[in-house]
Amino acid sequence: MNYERPELLEKLAGAYVLGTMGARARRRFARLLAESPQAQRAVAQWNNELAPLNASVPPLPPPPDVWQAIAAKTAPGAAKAAAATPATASATPGWWRGLFEGWGRPAVAFGLGAVLAVGLVTTNPGVLGMHHMDAALPASYIGILSDAQGDATLTVGSHRHGETMKIKVLKPIAIPSGKVAKLWALPTDGAPVPLANVPASGDIMVRLNGHAEVIFRHVSRLAVSFESDHAAKVPSMPFVLSGHCVKFW
Repeated sequence: MNYERPELLEKLAGAYVLGTMGARARRRFARLLAESPQAQRAVAQWNNELAPLNASVPPLPPPPDVWQAIAAKTAPGAAKAAAATPATASATPGWWRGLFEGWGRPAVAFGLGAVLAVGLVTTNPGVLGMHHMDAALPASYIGILSDAQGDATLTVGSHRHGETMKIKVLKPIAIPSGKVAKLWALPTDGAPVPLANVPASGDIMVRLNGHAEVIFRHVSRLAVSFESDHAAKVPSMPFVLSGHCVKFW
């Protein structure tokens, strides 16, 4: 298998970062990662692209039985002893506490956010398609919009001082006949701002009415609605897609 093929490498790097890669495949990719600059750049690219999800994932405490499950998998003898003598949080080995304490911390929050974007791995390498193949993502505004089922459906990205916006459809949108799918910016304060009409599939580059920094700096969320009027200034409700708009720099 040619691991240096860009399309394959992008998919493998995404699966590696998101944690959806099988154990054997992960070990093989880790060996490749140790010796391949191309693989290292691809992994850095995925980490940079999805890092903004940290800001949009709320803290989530582990289930009450998580320590028992961990003990049963890693130290069966200790698990039996723990079952005989009720354990307290203070009895939990310090290194396990350090791993799971505060599930909202970046590493675990990233993994939770990755669930939202798991479809990106198998179908959309180079998800945002808005930067060069280097190890750092330029200062950007990024949004990942999901449908009512929580499936990542649309990505939006714009460089901080750019005047264009990249829209990429990850999952085909069933736009009703006679209507358009319109993307809206939802400021923290103020009325929704129409940005562009979204295609049912594929991706487009849209020219903004000004610098991204001016348009997005007070925008906390993005959303999509179906509109009969192609030039609608006010959205219909409810929104069919929505997601956080985060800045990355």
